[in-house]
Amino acid sequence: MGLENIDGEVYFPRRAGAKISRTSLVITLCAILGLLGSLMLTMTENYNSVQQSATVITANTPELATTNTTSLTTSTTSPTNEATPAAPKSSPMNLQSPILPFPTLLWEQIAALQSHNRFLYTGNRYLPKIALTFDDGPNPYYTPQVLAVLQRYGVKATFFCIGRQVASYPDLVKQEYADGNLVGNHSWSHPNLALLSSDEIDSQINLTSNAIQQVIGVRPTLFRPPYGVVNARVLSKANLLGLTTIIWSDEARDWTTPGTSVIVSRILSLAGDGAIILMHDGGGDRSQTVAALPTIITTLRLRGYQFVTLQQMLKDLPKRPASTQAPIFVPTTIPSASPAAWKSRKRN
Repeated sequence: MGLENIDGEVYFPRRAGAKISRTSLVITLCAILGLLGSLMLTMTENYNSVQQSATVITANTPELATTNTTSLTTSTTSPTNEATPAAPKSSPMNLQSPILPFPTLLWEQIAALQSHNRFLYTGNRYLPKIALTFDDGPNPYYTPQVLAVLQRYGVKATFFCIGRQVASYPDLVKQEYADGNLVGNHSWSHPNLALLSSDEIDSQINLTSNAIQQVIGVRPTLFRPPYGVVNARVLSKANLLGLTTIIWSDEARDWTTPGTSVIVSRILSLAGDGAIILMHDGGGDRSQTVAALPTIITTLRLRGYQFVTLQQMLKDLPKRPASTQAPIFVPTTIPSASPAAWKSRKRN
């Protein structure tokens, strides 16, 4: 039965026991909520403390942060890396940027590269400077002899190395670089790159650059295609990788072992301002080349020439548009396209 108060509102009285149970329930719920709030606050404070500690550790020990980053990177690499040389410690990127947009026709590519001094067969033709270059090494027998002659006469040269030779004889490459010489890319196994696919060309060049960088800590920016043979695929890849393609203007065909006097005569007859001389320190018997080298150096110095690396030769080149470039140079030693001719010809 309801009781009516003075305002006309009706209240339904409850038993005292029910009222006490409701009050207890409310108190219990409040206690539980309070406990949960305390737990959440404690967890938040602990989390913040851990984060602050981690930040302090990373800031004070940067090598720890580097290690963590490296571990993450390694765990996401492709499993095919097991079949390739380990990645270099320093950045694999070249300092030279690709020329963009890059033409598709070979002659246009050469013109574009020459306009940026990125395709050379000679240096500045108005300066008495000459660059000695050696291909196909390092060789454990002949490369030390070439280095000894260069040291004796105080000459710096450029060595275009084969990648698999670099992997086999890294100490010789270190010596080349320590003596002040340049180390360039001459492919991994010396194939005719023009006969390969774009992916195969990429592999030949990148594996070699990786090997050189692992040995001397510097990634090469100079590239000489085997046999001096290029096509649109080769130059497109060299450009994309930021490489400067180096051919030559003076050679003795020392790979035919024509005799020391013949090597000397051929080199001296073709030498001139800005000449890039091609010889070899690997790939076969190079004893005649080693024997001819002192006479070549002393004679050209008597003629007033200075020996420089290709790096110095590049600095001496004038900036010029493609329309004023010299005619495209085609090496006289490019072999016949027939398989028989390729097999019979020694590597260049």
